[in-house]
Amino acid sequence: MEFMSGIKKLKTSGGRRELAGVGYSIVSLVAIGTSLYQIWSSTFGSVQPLLHRSIHLTLILLLAFLIYTPHAFSSRKKIIWTDAFLSITALMSGIYYASQIERYLGRWPLVDPLTSFDVVAACLIVILVLEATRRTMGIILPIIALVFLAYALFGHLLPGFLYHRLLEPVDVLDQLVFTVNGIYSSPIAVASTFVFLFVLFGVFFANSGAGEFFYKFSLATAGRSPGGAAKVAIVASALFGSINGSPTANVVTTGSFTIPMMKRTGYSPLFAGAVEAVASTGGGMLPPIMGTAAFLMVEMAGIPYRDIAIAAALPGILYFLALGFMVHLRAKKIGLTGLSSEDIPPLGKTLQEGCQFFLPLIVLVVMLALGYTPSLTAVGGIIAVIIVSWFRKETRMGLKKIVMSLDEGARSAVVISMSCAVAGIVICGLMTTGLSGKIASLVLSFGGGMQLVALFITAILCILLGMGMPVAAAYALTAALAIPSLYELGVAPLPAHLFVVYFATMSAITPPIAVAAYAAAGIAGADPSKIGWAAVKLGIVSFIVPFMFVIDPSLLISVKTLGLGTLWVIATSLLGVYSLSIALEGWLFKQMRFWEQVIAFGAGLMLMFPNTISDYLGITMFLLVLSVQKIWYGQYGHRKSART
Repeated sequence: MEFMSGIKKLKTSGGRRELAGVGYSIVSLVAIGTSLYQIWSSTFGSVQPLLHRSIHLTLILLLAFLIYTPHAFSSRKKIIWTDAFLSITALMSGIYYASQIERYLGRWPLVDPLTSFDVVAACLIVILVLEATRRTMGIILPIIALVFLAYALFGHLLPGFLYHRLLEPVDVLDQLVFTVNGIYSSPIAVASTFVFLFVLFGVFFANSGAGEFFYKFSLATAGRSPGGAAKVAIVASALFGSINGSPTANVVTTGSFTIPMMKRTGYSPLFAGAVEAVASTGGGMLPPIMGTAAFLMVEMAGIPYRDIAIAAALPGILYFLALGFMVHLRAKKIGLTGLSSEDIPPLGKTLQEGCQFFLPLIVLVVMLALGYTPSLTAVGGIIAVIIVSWFRKETRMGLKKIVMSLDEGARSAVVISMSCAVAGIVICGLMTTGLSGKIASLVLSFGGGMQLVALFITAILCILLGMGMPVAAAYALTAALAIPSLYELGVAPLPAHLFVVYFATMSAITPPIAVAAYAAAGIAGADPSKIGWAAVKLGIVSFIVPFMFVIDPSLLISVKTLGLGTLWVIATSLLGVYSLSIALEGWLFKQMRFWEQVIAFGAGLMLMFPNTISDYLGITMFLLVLSVQKIWYGQYGHRKSART
């Protein structure tokens, strides 16, 4: 019984401790020191990359064992001796690794032998990473990592397709810890630089009072229109989601006030939860920050940030416009109006009190466009936040709030850093065994040489592997598995990586493990599975758009190809999104008949596919539906009421 009870506990993730006194002070000192080190290393410092990744991981492991309990049933009021021991072990392993860094940089992996101390330190690092990830994210991701690790060690015993050459355990360990092909590969490289600092920027931004301003701004700009409460949720979640990059955190933060507001104005709990889940998820696809996924793409795909941000702009806008259209159509369909005047702050007064909070975002965009590194840009954004907070007495960030933000920022970075570290174990399993190439061949063979079928299989793979993970980690993991198959299909790097980003991100609202939907369900008081499927319907554009820009990349805007053709692509895409929205919602001027919905849906697909012939055909089909609806509405619309 005790053994089974222990297994049950291990299946759960740990809870965040609520410490006080000495324990709280120790954790705060480590967290503040981690944030200060990150700021120093990205501005004045010059730390060798592998050493920097090692220092970052050591500090994150230290925080993970101090902040998170062993399982959900543990006491959250104190740090137990086993966690103190694990923290010290992580610190000592990190110190040893750092002390030997010159030797590691000068040795030939798989040729120069490892010492006994190297092997012990490496084993400890791998075990600590797996355990810290289990505590912070649950058992699924560590199990995936262990499966790939087991495949690297025992794949030579498997028959046929899965067979690979014999790999000695010490060689696998060498690749895992002493090269940049494992734990210290691209995901942790980005987590220890760009991602950490943008998480820190997000915390400073929220603590400066910008969160309250953006909520009021959303109310002032969208609150008066039909279904205004849902539109406020879309605007607020888009603004927050692009910065924090976490669908679940975004739902919990903005959904706590937008979901009840939507329910009060007449939306069903199911629809309100789905709107918030989709809006919160979409931030990870919206430039300029894209929830840090853009910076991972810079590292993993070798594509300049500016090109990524510009290319992702139109698909990101289409995503939120489609959601906005469907919300508006649902409001018209069930006869909802905007929020009452007393609930809406004046736009002029709102801008007067908080327009300065747009400046840090402008600083980010300008610095990135001028070619500054993302790390330095994030630090510049943090400085800008502190400066603009002093524009008004009510929002000034004093020393206490700055220190608190440094503390909170490091704590917030633990989950994403651990997920990136464990993703490195998966990448090592793929790199050392050649499994990624085999998966690419398998996808192509299942696709029968048909690009669309192979893309569909790849999309499912991305969604399945991305379930339950932060966007950055989901992208890092799915890119390692799915990108080779896209390259085999002849897809260029930019659309290939954006394809993976989109479907890895959309896993947050895709049942059965729709983490954003589950978070929204708790607030809305509705069935999480039903919210997930409703969210899939609302977010249908982002399931369609990636196929479109892979088949014809002109949907991805480029500075080199800007012109009248670009304006045409934008215009037809917007019309296509609107046509898809009316088809899915079944409403234009009145309730649409089934055949009208079919034609409108076909028109939307035609318009979103960047091709002149399909555009003209789509426009014709849309005008047909519009004309029929207009004539019918003119004859009968004023005598018929919509069904709610």
